[in-house]
Amino acid sequence: MAIAYLNGEWMAPEDAKVSVFDRGFMYGDGIYEVMAVYDGKVFTLEDHLVRLKRSLSAIRLPSPHTDGQWRSIINEAVLRGNETPAYLYLQVTRGVGSPRSPVYPVVSKPTVLITVMHAPVLERIEIRPYKMVTKQDFRWGRGDIKVISLIANGLLKNEALDEGFDDALLFRDGELTEATASNVFMVKDGTVLTPPKSNFLLHGITRDHVLGLLAVAGVRCEERAISHAELLVADEIWITSTGSEVWPVGQVNDCVIGDGAAGVVWQLVDRLFQASKE
Repeated sequence: MAIAYLNGEWMAPEDAKVSVFDRGFMYGDGIYEVMAVYDGKVFTLEDHLVRLKRSLSAIRLPSPHTDGQWRSIINEAVLRGNETPAYLYLQVTRGVGSPRSPVYPVVSKPTVLITVMHAPVLERIEIRPYKMVTKQDFRWGRGDIKVISLIANGLLKNEALDEGFDDALLFRDGELTEATASNVFMVKDGTVLTPPKSNFLLHGITRDHVLGLLAVAGVRCEERAISHAELLVADEIWITSTGSEVWPVGQVNDCVIGDGAAGVVWQLVDRLFQASKE
């Protein structure tokens, strides 16, 4: 069943309530993590905890819990939720502050929310590669912080949907950054390419996990800038995220990628990823 943890209390998600003066509501002043739960265990938990601490530090919000306390709360949430597969959502805001003041409270009590909800199984009986459209990345310059302020991502995603695509591939100064909620990989002549980490894109946990799997498998990978023109002539393109895992892209704008189907390198990395979940 779905479960929520809010500031030390367990409850049904629909019963979780926060103040209208919470800075997460007023200013989007908070960070979050989304974790996959497979067979009752959180996937790549330690990597998520590292990024959680990094995001909190970046917004100058002291962590309300130690690593050990986070592990304990997260594992209890998974046990209470008893859902597999599931998504565990963790959000920390700066808590209640003075109404409509951008100044951080001298003393703040962070709001901590965790929910565990059932996740759909990504069926592989029939893979439908996504159709993507390229768009200008106009988001703020700290995409490496996993903040809850996602209005720009939502605008870009919904523009793509309204135009008949599944999502948008974002470019800044002519170089690929990421999709609206996932990292991007391409394959050309057997080499896997992905944009390097920077302040303009999220340092994805799934992204890093996939790079590690490819390195062990002996697949050549390069983290470097990718131009718009280069992307359109890729042999394969995939996106990676907690929700999408590794998912192929068959079309960008009006260009078919490869033959429009999931490519052989994607098939390899998907097998490796599925095996790593066991």
